[in-house]
Amino acid sequence: MYKRFIMSSLMTIDGNLGEGGGQVLRIALSLSTLYGIPVEITNIRAGRPKPGLAAQHLKGVELVKDMCDAHVTGAYVGSTRLEFWPGALRHYKPDFKADVQTAGCICLLAQVALPCALFMPNTSPVNFILKGGTNVPMGPHVEYFTEVFKQLLNKFRADFNFTVVRRGYYPKGGGEVRLQIQPVKHLNAVTLMEPGHPVSISGWSYVAGSVNINEANKMASDAKRVIVEGLQKHNITVPAINIESYREDRGMAVGNGSGINLVCQTSEGCTFGGSGLGSNRREDDPPGVVAGKQILEPILKGACVDEHSQDQIIILMAIAKGRSRIRVGENKLTRHAETAIQIAELMLGNRGLRFSLSASGSDGDSAPYVLECEGCGLVNSSFH
Repeated sequence: MYKRFIMSSLMTIDGNLGEGGGQVLRIALSLSTLYGIPVEITNIRAGRPKPGLAAQHLKGVELVKDMCDAHVTGAYVGSTRLEFWPGALRHYKPDFKADVQTAGCICLLAQVALPCALFMPNTSPVNFILKGGTNVPMGPHVEYFTEVFKQLLNKFRADFNFTVVRRGYYPKGGGEVRLQIQPVKHLNAVTLMEPGHPVSISGWSYVAGSVNINEANKMASDAKRVIVEGLQKHNITVPAINIESYREDRGMAVGNGSGINLVCQTSEGCTFGGSGLGSNRREDDPPGVVAGKQILEPILKGACVDEHSQDQIIILMAIAKGRSRIRVGENKLTRHAETAIQIAELMLGNRGLRFSLSASGSDGDSAPYVLECEGCGLVNSSFH
C-alpha cells in the first residue's frame, strides 16, 4: 500500500515552529496528504501547558489518515512525535466521521479535512459527520466557519454545505455537524485589494440551558455600542446593525452556554467576523465588547480579511492556480499566519512557493500591507 513512498525521504517538521500549536500539525497533515509528502512532526505542542497531541488533534490525525489510507506512528494522546506516510486519497468511502468526545473544536477538524476533500479523486460531494464543540474557546465558532470562511472559500471558487445538528459548549461538548464538501478541479487565485466600507452588520447573541436571556441581550447591546462608537470616532458611516438575541432550543444544545457572533459585509464584498463567549468566562472584556472590537479591527486598519482569516487562507493561496494578492491592513501578519506560511514554504518550497509581504503605497508606517504568492496550482486529475 505504501510502496510508492519507500524511496521517499521523510521530511522533518519542528512542531515548535512559530506559534507552536496545533496549526503546525493541521497544515503539515493537509499538505502531506495533498502532495504525497511523508512527514515526521517532532516537538508537537512542546510549549503548551499540556504538550503533545490532545484528543482534538488526535481525531484530526485519524480523520486525515482515514481519507488517504495513511500509515501513522505516534498517534496517541500526549504524543510529541508523529510520522505520517500518506497514501492516495480515497474516492470510494461515502462519508467520514470524527468524534472528539470532548469539547474540542469541530471547526478545527474541518480545517484539516477541507483542503484534502477539495481534491478527492471524484466529482461527487464528500460527506463528514463531526462531533465535539461548536462554540468553544481556542477555535473558530461554527458561525464564523459558515458565514465568514465560506465566503472567502467561494472567492477561490470552492464551496461546502454545513448543517448544525446539535450545538456543544465547553466543557461538555456533544455538538454535531454535517459537512459536505464539493471537490474541485483546482482553486483559483484571488485578488482582494479594496476593503470598501461597511454596508451591513448582523449577528446572533444566544444563551442555552439555564443561562438567563438577559445575558444575550447584554452581549448584543455591548457589541452594538462598541461598533457604533468606534465607527463614529473615525467618521465612518454606521451601517444597519441587526443582532438577534435568542434562547437556543433545548433539543439543539448540550449543556449551558452563551455567546455572540457578528458578521460585517463591505461594499467591496469583504466579510469580517467577530465572536465572544459568555457564561462567566474570565476575559478582560465582556463577550459583546470582544466581538464588537473584532469587527472594528479590520475596518479601521483597512484590511480585506480579518485576523482570524489570515492563517486560514494561507493553504488556499499556496495550492491555488495563479498569483493571489490580499490586503491585510496596517498591521503585519498574525503569529498564526506567519506560522502557516513557514510550514507551507518548508513543504512546498521545492515547487517554488514563496510568500511576500510588502507595504503598498507611500504612507509610511500607516501604509497597508499586501500578502502575495504564486500558488502551486494543484490540479484534481478526476476533472477533465
